[in-house]
Amino acid sequence: MQLRASLLSLLLLFSHSLLAAGDPPISTLRVGTSAGYPPLTFKQDGQYTGMEMDLAQAVGQQLHRQVRVVELPFDQLIAALNADKIDVIMSGLSITDERSRQVLFTEPYLQVGQMGLIRSDDLVLWSQPQTLFTKGRKVGVKRGTTGEQFAREQLPHAAITAFDSIDDATAALAAGTIDIVIHDAPTVWRLTASTATQKAGLMGLYRPLTEEYLAWAVRKQDQDLATRLNQALDTLKQDGTLKRLEGKWIPVQVTVGR
Repeated sequence: MQLRASLLSLLLLFSHSLLAAGDPPISTLRVGTSAGYPPLTFKQDGQYTGMEMDLAQAVGQQLHRQVRVVELPFDQLIAALNADKIDVIMSGLSITDERSRQVLFTEPYLQVGQMGLIRSDDLVLWSQPQTLFTKGRKVGVKRGTTGEQFAREQLPHAAITAFDSIDDATAALAAGTIDIVIHDAPTVWRLTASTATQKAGLMGLYRPLTEEYLAWAVRKQDQDLATRLNQALDTLKQDGTLKRLEGKWIPVQVTVGR
């Protein structure tokens, strides 16, 4: 009995030594995303993919944490974050004053802005910047986005239609029921590079309407997590990973003067 007790004590001491010498157990980083914002975050063949999702995995490796994607509607992400259902929002989230009052943003990872998608046949018309501000212009936006916010604040004389999806908006543009779609640059870049968009006679109007930055968001009290995310992001910038992923997912980035 005494021998067994001694052996048990030795085993316990040995196991405690292993835990002390080894790495801490890997915890989980719950990443909230809407998965409906290609090329940044979307689902393909049942798998989460896109630039944000690649960044999430890269950040997880930097932080030594297992990434678990939690898919939620975009308009529920901030509430879920503050209810501790997720740890970080990685879903093409623009930094705005209103959102900054609710969450703590990391440093930006991508500069974007609102751009227009037009019919190719109307290029001459839209070559004049003041065209957008002409009374009665029929403007399409995706509901709940900064594109809608821009249109409602800056285009008081426009007839604005909010669509549930960007696909619905582009279909209306191709059909001629609206004159222009205003949405963020990554989406306009993606659509312009699409064969289907080109066949529909649509093209991007590469004149930035706003200057926006995309970043990740954590709870206000999670300053430590924000710091570690910023450190991971800086590493990804320095080693070229961020630029590589940007080139992979957003191959077309054309900018012209305002």
